Amino acid sequence: MRAIFWIGVVALGVVSAGTSMDAASPTTAAEPSRKPVYVIPIRSDIDAPLVYVVRRGVKEAERADAEVIVLDMDTNGGRGDAMGEIMDVLGKFKGDTYTFVNNKAYSAGAFIAAATKHIYMAPGSVIGAATPMMMMPTGDSANIPEAYQKKFTSAYAAKIRAAAQQNGHNPDVVNQMVDSSSDLVVDGKVVKPEGSLLTLTNIEAEKKYGQPPKPLLSSGTVKDMDALLDQTKLKGAEVVRIEPTGAETLADWINTLSPILLALGALGIYLEFKLQSFGLIGVAAVACLLLFFFGQYIAGLSGYEYALLFLVGVVLLAVEVFVLPGHIVSGMLGTMFILVAVVMAMVDQYPGGPWVPAFPDLRRPLINLGLAAALAMFMIAFAAKFLPRTSAWDHLALKATSAGAITSPTADLLQQDLLGKEGIAISFLRPAGKAMFGGQLADVVTEGDLIPKDARVKIVKVEGNRVVVTKV
Repeated sequence: MRAIFWIGVVALGVVSAGTSMDAASPTTAAEPSRKPVYVIPIRSDIDAPLVYVVRRGVKEAERADAEVIVLDMDTNGGRGDAMGEIMDVLGKFKGDTYTFVNNKAYSAGAFIAAATKHIYMAPGSVIGAATPMMMMPTGDSANIPEAYQKKFTSAYAAKIRAAAQQNGHNPDVVNQMVDSSSDLVVDGKVVKPEGSLLTLTNIEAEKKYGQPPKPLLSSGTVKDMDALLDQTKLKGAEVVRIEPTGAETLADWINTLSPILLALGALGIYLEFKLQSFGLIGVAAVACLLLFFFGQYIAGLSGYEYALLFLVGVVLLAVEVFVLPGHIVSGMLGTMFILVAVVMAMVDQYPGGPWVPAFPDLRRPLINLGLAAALAMFMIAFAAKFLPRTSAWDHLALKATSAGAITSPTADLLQQDLLGKEGIAISFLRPAGKAMFGGQLADVVTEGDLIPKDARVKIVKVEGNRVVVTKV
């Protein structure tokens, strides 16, 4: 597998380099006084589409060599899995990270704020009350035993404590936003009594305790984003705002269905190769595959280079089947490029990161690819077994022959004892095609071998009107 990735990496080297240069910092008439500041909105419920927005913003900031990312936050919280992904994405940014609580940061929003190095709050804003809940696939709260809910809560409490420690926040403070079983005592004072979750106003969050004095959570209160930039000595920096496109919700559905889209695309390619033509089936296959790559692109996972690599792989396979049959190199390269493109399109890679992803980053893409392969094999087996026995299939297959306008095989031929009968292939068998037996035409298929036109063939198996031949 590693060899497959290196082949794909070499093929993409020039394209990726060009892409990275094109996606660099926005061009302006004059260079700003400092590196750009990227502002990413967290102003809705936290779910998968928001993960895509944050991921896109972080990657754009990395390409632009930005020094700061600011989260503009006003949220009631949301899904725990999406929150965890956003926290992980923020952890990959090499610069400084800020959260501006521009009204409220409840639940998962408080977790994400703790994953940034600095927290500032607007006047009258609040942060806290972060109770994680297990969710059903429908989005409803799961009705689960209390023991499981406690275990789930404990895991997320550990995650937020680790994020707080890594970013210089008091882990006891953020833990009390999750855990109501104890008091919060800071500098000998009870900040929160047992039995309630911690929720802080901007005044409470910036209050200082200890020697030397240190804010409880917030670095200060600022009026708006401009005031935040002034106070943090970022005034004059170019501000780039990442805006949701509206396509993120569609991409969430597409990525959920990605194994099905890949399987349908593979089925369509198989049928077109079998028919030796390109029609509605091919158009549908291409549409499924383009939809798959579009979903990965909107999710911030894939660039267009992997869609191009996939196209190159399909072209190489077509060369193997239609132009240079038996030329193994083009077929092997085509297969490798297709696998690399599909897997890497689902890998979350960042500018400056390793070209060959670690196994944890490959786990989900490989699972999706395995599901797609299993589903595609089932559908292809179904098509190979049943479609040749239908009149519709016969009509489509006969249109692909190179022998001109020929009618369907005659009933007389199919009623004869065909086993052992020899004839001539009148089209290239790849592996399906046409052969003539005693002046009569038959739709035939090989057992997988490629047989050139005008070669002598022999019938070795008959299943209904499916005639299997081998080269004599």
